[in-house]
Amino acid sequence: MFDMQVWQLAVVAIVAIVSLAWMSRAILRLTLSPASGQGTVRKATAIESALVGGVVPEGAQVFDGWAYRVGARFAGRVRIAVYSDRVAVAGPRVPRGLYQVWVWVQGLLLALVIPALVAAVVLLDWRWLVAAIGLFIASYGISFAGAGLWPGLGEILYEQGHPKALEFPRASISEVDIGKGWAKGGFEVVLFPYKAGIDRMSEGLAVSFFAPDEHGKQVRFAIDLYTKEYARELAAVLELEGADPAA
Repeated sequence: MFDMQVWQLAVVAIVAIVSLAWMSRAILRLTLSPASGQGTVRKATAIESALVGGVVPEGAQVFDGWAYRVGARFAGRVRIAVYSDRVAVAGPRVPRGLYQVWVWVQGLLLALVIPALVAAVVLLDWRWLVAAIGLFIASYGISFAGAGLWPGLGEILYEQGHPKALEFPRASISEVDIGKGWAKGGFEVVLFPYKAGIDRMSEGLAVSFFAPDEHGKQVRFAIDLYTKEYARELAAVLELEGADPAA
């Protein structure tokens, strides 16, 4: 069905190797980049869980938003609490192993679309085009399904209304951005067909930054805020690097 001459096979094989290597490098950067410090996972406090009766400590600030499914593995509604020397992000979160499988499967399927398209051109065979479309739909379906399921999955892990919180030093935060910076660290490759559209939606609203997770990996946090003013306020607070957030 998909017979090829030697030169055609060589062209498609080279493109496939480059495409898969390009995607693999991005995913490894997304999941395995070492951080200079390490975060801590703990049960979120009442205020971090947005529970009735929670009192914001003096000198702290809290922000509510919606997490993008980037390296920090939060999904759905989250609350970020900024204290004088540390930051805690609380909300539903995807287990690390499951998240990595999700990223690898969708990423590699997407990478295979490129050599399938090349094969369609080299062979002038419409069946390879159908294969490329099928691979793209499979990748998109896995990406979309996971993104939709993660919030509910994460909430199963709540303890009496308290999610887990990932806490890290404020001084460990780097590269705070508003808007399209959400994709830094590898997701600009994993989601390259959709990045431009997400960039437009995130403009002025998504605050993103690097910080360490509990495994000592540098991961990207990306939180969509409700207004552009609210996003600017959070970004400004995160960039203070250890100063009193209420100052």
